Amino acid sequence: MARHTSQDFIRGDLRGQLRTLGVVGTASIAVIVLVVAVAWIVYPKATEPEGTRVQLVIPALGPGVKVGSKVLLRGAEVGEVTSVSSPRAGDVQVDVVLRPSATSVLSDSLDVDFRPENYFGITAVNLIEKSGGAPLRDGQVLARDSSPDYTMSTMLERGSLVVDGTLTKDMIASLDKAIRYANGLAPLIRSGIIVADTVAKTQRQMPITLIRRMNAVLDEFPAFNRQVTSALYAITESPYNKLPDGSRGVDDAFHKETDAALEIASSDLFGKAGALLASHDSELTPLTTLLEKMADPLPGVIGGGVTMDKTVALIDGLESAFVGTKDQQTLQLRIVLDSMPAVAGPLAQMGVTQRLPRKGR
Repeated sequence: MARHTSQDFIRGDLRGQLRTLGVVGTASIAVIVLVVAVAWIVYPKATEPEGTRVQLVIPALGPGVKVGSKVLLRGAEVGEVTSVSSPRAGDVQVDVVLRPSATSVLSDSLDVDFRPENYFGITAVNLIEKSGGAPLRDGQVLARDSSPDYTMSTMLERGSLVVDGTLTKDMIASLDKAIRYANGLAPLIRSGIIVADTVAKTQRQMPITLIRRMNAVLDEFPAFNRQVTSALYAITESPYNKLPDGSRGVDDAFHKETDAALEIASSDLFGKAGALLASHDSELTPLTTLLEKMADPLPGVIGGGVTMDKTVALIDGLESAFVGTKDQQTLQLRIVLDSMPAVAGPLAQMGVTQRLPRKGR
């Protein structure tokens, strides 16, 4: 038979110690039961959200939605999820509690979808207000045929499916070529930046002045382009590009004759002239010196541009002296008789001539 021993930290005899231990044990058990009851029953009741309770019946639940998930309206939190259950296949019941700020805006015609509540991808229940409908009531059940899923996980899943179906080896090779081509354009882009920076540093006129000058240059481009086109057309229509019958093609016989002529000119003409100059440079020096001495006075004799202007004026005067048609032209002459007083006097009285004032001799 077990025997009870006395406890040193409890005063009294053995019976008193046992009574004290029993009281303490009973009190401890009562406190534990009370704490468990508070934590199990009272605390959830005290901390559960207050508001209008609504049950949403939807065909599918967004990934990550659980008890405590937030309910959003226009991006703001207006409630939370209190229960998630699936009583049968194809139906999911989501119980939510909405704050008064949400019930004052929403009606029983609202729509439901799932989307991230922040950049971390945490899923939330999103409510979309619709026009019409009756105000929400506490305990109301709203059934919806669809609940779009815009969550981060679904987006990543669909993106992986798209990549898996489209990002083939050929696509990767094409992207690699495009990247290499873009990398090859980098020096050209840098050169353009350097040129633009250099132009900005060396610019000495206002942009409007430069643009006007550019416009003046561009005004000549149409005529220039026409002349270039005409030159290309003339080259295209030249005998080098036509056959003897007039059709377009390469006339081999004509080209052979041209090549033979050029070969003869290069070897028999210019080649021999070069050989002559190389072998008789000392004998030809007096001749070239004589030609140089004879050509040096020519610019002074001609008089430069002034004499040419006088020559042009003289030619214009001679051309204007002839009037009439080509078949019958008349030469207009003015005879000056100032040096003959016997003739000048009567002519002046008759008004035939008018004596011009003389310039200094």
